[in-house]
Amino acid sequence: MRLSLMFFSGALADKAGDQYQTILELAEFADQQGFCGIWLPERHFSSFGAPFPNPLLLLAAVAARTDRLTLRSGSLVATLHDPLRMAEELAVLDNLCGGRLEAGFASGWLPSDFAFFPERYERRHALLFELIDQVQSLWQGGLHDARSGTGEAIHVRTLPRPVQRDLPVWIAAAQSTETIRSAGRRGEGVLTHVLDGNLQKLEENIAAYREEFEKAGRDPADGRVAVMLHTFVGPDRDEVIETVRDPYCEYLKTMAPLARGLATARKRGLDLNRLNAGYVDQFARIHFERALDGRSLIGTPQNALDTLKIMQDIGVDEVACLVDFGLRGEQVRRQLPYLSDVNDHVGREAGQGDAP
Repeated sequence: MRLSLMFFSGALADKAGDQYQTILELAEFADQQGFCGIWLPERHFSSFGAPFPNPLLLLAAVAARTDRLTLRSGSLVATLHDPLRMAEELAVLDNLCGGRLEAGFASGWLPSDFAFFPERYERRHALLFELIDQVQSLWQGGLHDARSGTGEAIHVRTLPRPVQRDLPVWIAAAQSTETIRSAGRRGEGVLTHVLDGNLQKLEENIAAYREEFEKAGRDPADGRVAVMLHTFVGPDRDEVIETVRDPYCEYLKTMAPLARGLATARKRGLDLNRLNAGYVDQFARIHFERALDGRSLIGTPQNALDTLKIMQDIGVDEVACLVDFGLRGEQVRRQLPYLSDVNDHVGREAGQGDAP
């Protein structure tokens, strides 16, 4: 089991510049304390996740402030980008960080995000893997068929050349077993979550991933499954819960634009505007109570270790500690010594070959 740091929604400070400064400080902490990586997302046209229109730009800043931390997009929405630009920018970042880059990719689901490429929305799931394959080919020095400004058929090769021979890839998947199976067949990592609280479904998906990994002729133990968990650790469980409850519930409510987009993507006629405020508030608080039951790292260090044991038992390799779920920067910083203790414990146990 390994721990990484993850950002998802922003709102760490009132100004974007202050939020970026906080992220850089937390990245330095993660680098110094031996966390395995940092994940930065891609968001567009919404106050939820407003600081993150391009994870690669911010990861470039992180690269300059860290030495060991693996830098990960979590996730780059491949369907919103040209493969040539992705290959170029990822290669620049790989050079800046000395080969510490790993790319997490997603297909996207919010219809408004596809303002960049509206024609791609309907076939975004299949297109995701086509684009990843194109980026990998360019990464390895392959030629890409294109047309010049005069309409001439040309073949281009991207520069600069990256440090790593192959680009390590993660596939973001929510509940789609088929997406997770596809990642296993391709030998790529999976980034997922338990926002719906269904640990049995998570375990089944991980088993399906390992099965496909093995069918493709690989050792299933070489697969990589990272699970995002909301994280706030402190010495007193009751105090932690009181600190986190209201910010967490408000954060869930601010996710409404994403939920509307997900409903549209899944062709469900859900009209969130018709739900009254009392129902939404009740839903958020029930979800929070459920998160406390082995579905988050919210509580004491021992509570966190107990949850990590659950995750390891169902086949999780890494927990991405999501820290920006409505909490302010100073609140997130307050938990760092305790989160560092959890990571130290995990590291010691991993070194001994035992579970945390």
